[in-house]
Amino acid sequence: MLHEELLKEEYLHLQKIVEEFDGKTITIKAWSVTGSLVAIGTGFSNNVHFGNALFLIGALSSFLFWIVEANWKAYQLSYYQRITRIETHFRGGDYTSAFQISCTWAESWHNEFKKRRIEIMFWPGVMLPHAVIVVGGIILFFVI
Repeated sequence: MLHEELLKEEYLHLQKIVEEFDGKTITIKAWSVTGSLVAIGTGFSNNVHFGNALFLIGALSSFLFWIVEANWKAYQLSYYQRITRIETHFRGGDYTSAFQISCTWAESWHNEFKKRRIEIMFWPGVMLPHAVIVVGGIILFFVI
C-alpha cells in the first residue's frame, strides 16, 4: 500500500509540474508579443532612424521567443512518459517503481523530444502568435 501511495503522490506532483509549464508558456507568449510589437510599432514612428530595421528586430525577437517556447514545450512533454507509466500501473498494467521522475524525464528527452523540437515549433499552439509576428515583421521590412 505504501508503494501505491508514493506513486499517487508522484503522479499528482507531475500533474502540477505540467500545469506550471502551461502558465510559463503564457508568459513566454506575452513577452514575445509585447517586445516584438513594441519594436514593430516603433518602426512606424517618423522620428526613428532606421525604422525598417526595427521591423526585423521585432521579427527576430519573436522568432527567438518561438524557439524558447518550442524548447519549453519539449521539456514539458518529457514528463508525460512518466505520467503514462504511472497511469498504466494504476490500470493494472506493468509494475512501476516510485521515485523515477528524473531518469524517466532524461530518457524521454534524449530519446524523443530533443530531436523533435523543430517539429514542435510548428504545432499551432506553439507557433502562434510568434509565426504571425515573424512573417509580419519581415513583410513590413520589405514593403515599407
